This record gives sequence, C-alpha cells and structure tokens, in this order.
Amino acid sequence: MHPTTMEPPKNKQARAELGRIAELHAGKRGLPRLVDGSGQTIPLPGDLFQLLVQVAGELRSGNSVVILSAEDEMTPQTAADFLGMSRQFLMRLLNKAELPFHKVGAHRRLLRKDVEAYARKRAAQRSARLERLRDKIQAAGLDD
Repeated sequence: MHPTTMEPPKNKQARAELGRIAELHAGKRGLPRLVDGSGQTIPLPGDLFQLLVQVAGELRSGNSVVILSAEDEMTPQTAADFLGMSRQFLMRLLNKAELPFHKVGAHRRLLRKDVEAYARKRAAQRSARLERLRDKIQAAGLDD
C-alpha cells in the first residue's frame, strides 16, 4: 500500500461537516454503520469508526493526514518528521544501529513498525526519567 495523503478542505462548510463527524461517539446499540450511495449499510468495526472520527478531527483542525500500512517503508526524512527530529539526528541513530533499516539501492528505508516501536521506547524512557526526577524532587522536599 502506498501512503495516502488527505489535505484539509478549504471551504468552511466541508470543515463543519468534518466537525460533525469528529464529534460522533459509538452508540450502545451495536456497531456504527457506513451507508453507500445506494443506501446499502455496512457495519463498521469499532476501531475503524474511531479512526475515521480521529481523521475527521485532524482534517477539521486544518492538519493533513497520511495513512500508511505498518509494513510500509519510510524514507529517513519521513521517519524523522514522524519522530519529531531532524533528518541529520535520525541518520546518526541509523549509523549507531539504534534503529533498524535496510537499503534499496543506495537509499536507506525504515519500516513504519520499527519507527513506531522506537517512538514507544523513547516515550517510555522519557517517562522513566521524569519519574526519577519527580522522586528526587520529592525526596529533597522541593515539591511544594
């Protein structure tokens, strides 16, 4: 699957309609349903419904949305953007083998699932550091 990019709509009416979708909640009476142009209804799994609501919210807010498969390959620039870091910093991580990659010709490619795993690991490490700092502040009696 190739990445699919959705840009936010330019007109206010389309954004308002996205706002209505973004505020939907799954009801207690079964799965939400998708209705096609002929009136045929198809039940939507809860996870897919939540994804659609989240995408609508991002587009309503003026953000672009990119849909990728977990097996999709990412360029170093795309991975760096996803991780919120510079491409140069990401390349240093690749050179230190902190993130797995493979080469396509002379170009490096990363699997999305590996980039997401690295992001989760980095977030867990950051949380652990904050916990240790909080404990030190409390132990020193500076938490007032």
